[in-house]
Amino acid sequence: MPSRFPTPRLLLPAVAGLIVLAAIWQVLPVAASTAPQEWEDGAVRYYDASGMDRTVGIAAARWNASGAAVRLRRVKSRTDADVVIDSDDRQLRAVCGTDCLGYTTSIGRPAEGRTRILLAAELGGDPRALAVWVAAHELGHVLGLRHRDGRTCSLMSEHAFDTRCAPSLADEQATMEQLACVPAPADVEAAAAIYGGRPARRDPRCR
Repeated sequence: MPSRFPTPRLLLPAVAGLIVLAAIWQVLPVAASTAPQEWEDGAVRYYDASGMDRTVGIAAARWNASGAAVRLRRVKSRTDADVVIDSDDRQLRAVCGTDCLGYTTSIGRPAEGRTRILLAAELGGDPRALAVWVAAHELGHVLGLRHRDGRTCSLMSEHAFDTRCAPSLADEQATMEQLACVPAPADVEAAAAIYGGRPARRDPRCR
């Protein structure tokens, strides 16, 4: 099932402009009629063709260190990958509209073929907090996590800026503090319910 993560139509260089726009950014809900299929031993091989290797690498590393028994591993060939990550704004807009930052073709392991993630080109450059948040959100769908309702701190929040731990809009490389809740304990618990494990950290900021 697809995941949609809208973004403003224009990338504004000023952080103040982004903050104003944040109020209207939303993630549309994903419908799924069956439980997601899990990846064997929680192992997922991904091939990154997005040009955002540092951003995606940080997002994967956050999941790998989360305490859930999952392992996201980068491979050097599409043919060896379970998940292919691309950046193609034309395709992204075609599948989920002009306001998408990210799109995932399957929640959990697909019945056949590879999962594909599309990331918006504007997430490129230094791994900013928002870019890592979006990449980790889409990888959460890959692991089998759906959107989470309510304001409880969650990477998988249905509405990105409704969660108590919304991603920072700072136009600079993300700090460890900004990524403290990527993923949040609630997200790790959801992944652990599928793969085993438990949250490695329970930061008080991530409630």
